[in-house]
Amino acid sequence: MSLPALAPLVTVLVLAELAVGTVVAAFLSDLSGDVGRGFVGTTAFICVVIMGLDLGLLLVLPEPAQLLHTGVDAGRFASFVHWLVGFTVAAFGYALFAAVGTDVARRVVGGVAVGCGATAITMAALVFGEPLGGGLVAAVAFVPAMLLGGSTLAGMLLGHWYLIAPDLTFRPLRRAVYGIFVAVAVQVATIAGALLTADPNARNDLLAAHYAVPFWLLVVLAGIVFTVAVNALTLYFARIRANQPATAMLYILIITVLMGVVPAQLLFFLTRVPV
Repeated sequence: MSLPALAPLVTVLVLAELAVGTVVAAFLSDLSGDVGRGFVGTTAFICVVIMGLDLGLLLVLPEPAQLLHTGVDAGRFASFVHWLVGFTVAAFGYALFAAVGTDVARRVVGGVAVGCGATAITMAALVFGEPLGGGLVAAVAFVPAMLLGGSTLAGMLLGHWYLIAPDLTFRPLRRAVYGIFVAVAVQVATIAGALLTADPNARNDLLAAHYAVPFWLLVVLAGIVFTVAVNALTLYFARIRANQPATAMLYILIITVLMGVVPAQLLFFLTRVPV
């Protein structure tokens, strides 16, 4: 496997994780009842746009078996794509019901979108994990990335929403920042567990040999250390009710998160260690 060959596959997975994680974060905020239907609908629609790009890439993606140079279950891959389509349709319904539906109906449709998205990520873990050590191994790589990317993008969109709804309480923004801290903690725990249980040769490749530079510089320094530092600044600005600098920090945050998540997904396919 080579990095150029894996790039389209990883792009498809990261976009799916980002959209699903963002809808999950928006749905949880919706359940709290203090963000308003406008934010929920706008966020869901943005995720539909992301998924439109993702599904377009899937149309031109070569057969996964060709990219991974190993067998991939065609039926499961088709099911993964179908669940992504279902998630996209449900997310569009979530956006639509945010505009015209009742609170109960909107949240029911949002729950369906979350369920479809979770199933799609599960199918991705089964499809791509089976030839690389098992579905659980892949889930360890995909789910924390989904939580971290989604919570960050949802937080950035929420920061912008204060320009539209200046009277909105800062409680949702602070809660979003705490959610990012939790997602980073999950990421750190899974990386530590993956390294402890990894094959010694693969662990050495990550920590000291072939892939040490991208692992330490991007996955750890950018994806974890810088993310925590920037998120701490975001929390400070949220506490003093300064939404504009908080939103600026969230812009930086989404960059640092993607700088960590994308190389981590590539390294998973290259080393079979779910970092």
